[in-house]
Amino acid sequence: MNITFLGGAGTVTGSKFLVTSGDDQILVDCGLFQGLKQLRLLNWEKLNIDVKKLKAVILTHAHLDHCGYLPLLVAQGFTGPIYCTPPTLDITKVILEDSAKIQIEEADFANKKHFSKHTPAKPLYDLEDVKRTLPLLKAIDFYSKFSVGSLEIQFQSSAHILGAASVYISNETQRLLFSGDIGRYQDPLMPAPLPPGEADCIIMESTYGDRVHDSVTSFEQLKKLLGDCWRRKSVLLIPAFALGRAQNLIYEILQLKNLGLVAEELPIYFNTPMGSQICEIYCKYPDYLRINAAKFAADISRINFIRSAEESRLLNEKQGPMVIIAASGMLTGGRVLHHLKAFAENSNNTILLAGFQAVGTRGWSIASGAKQVKVHGNFVNVNAQIIQSDCFSAHADKPELLFWLSQAGRKPKKVFLVHGEPAASDELRKSIERDLKIETIVPLLNTSYNIEVTTGP
Repeated sequence: MNITFLGGAGTVTGSKFLVTSGDDQILVDCGLFQGLKQLRLLNWEKLNIDVKKLKAVILTHAHLDHCGYLPLLVAQGFTGPIYCTPPTLDITKVILEDSAKIQIEEADFANKKHFSKHTPAKPLYDLEDVKRTLPLLKAIDFYSKFSVGSLEIQFQSSAHILGAASVYISNETQRLLFSGDIGRYQDPLMPAPLPPGEADCIIMESTYGDRVHDSVTSFEQLKKLLGDCWRRKSVLLIPAFALGRAQNLIYEILQLKNLGLVAEELPIYFNTPMGSQICEIYCKYPDYLRINAAKFAADISRINFIRSAEESRLLNEKQGPMVIIAASGMLTGGRVLHHLKAFAENSNNTILLAGFQAVGTRGWSIASGAKQVKVHGNFVNVNAQIIQSDCFSAHADKPELLFWLSQAGRKPKKVFLVHGEPAASDELRKSIERDLKIETIVPLLNTSYNIEVTTGP
């Protein structure tokens, strides 16, 4: 087999891995690049492959950096099936429609305010592109083997978010494992990630390959921040991924209220058009969660879901105390930018960066100490208290990644590290080679490797 790294190499975004076995070609993940402008510009380029030869796309999960390029792939001529787990199918529909709507809104806003360098500003894709994509999605349960040409494929839970999977791909002589994004062992909603089974080669994420997550739990961190928000009558703004991170935050906030550790009167606003839909999907799949899904469904009625653009605008005129959870998690777009303009200048307010901030994003700039960031063509002063904590992360940290790999049913002969910034990937590479004695490669973007190892001890 051969692997070509069309994305997710040297960066945490844009995951796209082309697997070729004889005449069969499949693409594992089909995500958007985010962060640095030179990466985002890649989203506007056609893939340097004949997409009509692809027999299928295999999705590990529904985050945009793994599924967001699908409408563009279809626009380039792909007509094959897109396989994923049932929850991933449901969520991908919501994610892609929301992505198109946000792009359309932002292009319209840029044209109205004349701050884009492009005339007119255009979205990457629109709702018609998404409409052509959704019928191609096909649901496959965990552990059910299926075939694409000569390749046998199987999903296994990676516990990153609802429906997230690792993917085994086998031909007659070789077996690959794509880890997907590996979750935490103590995630509040998701069960622990399953250990890797036997594979000749593992293509593994390395997002936090050079870090150990905070020892303070997300529960304790939220308890303090929500208490401060109530006491100071301030605004706590939490940029959060609408899928996964937001559900964890909502669950733990409700737990704090249920235990009387946070004032019940503290209003919590969840401002993303698709937010309530994602929460409903979480409650639809209780067997995928470690919590009581029925109780979670009942509890979330205490969250204020902001649905319309007008409701979102009015939220900026409110006074604290209040908590606003809004996408996007890295401040790359969406309604959170309007909240940033409204609340970042007030030093009494707090911005909690509760997720990974890719290099080049506004979230990364703020986490790095920037006192001004550019939003919609103008600079916004950042005087609010900035809290960055990776205790909320849905990604395994370095010790957890090493533990996951060490549990493999048979030691792989080779590991490729993807989905990480260069320093993180290289640090994890050194540890794998030193501690686990496995040859480890950090591939560059658009490089190809022949996998020549054969199944055996």
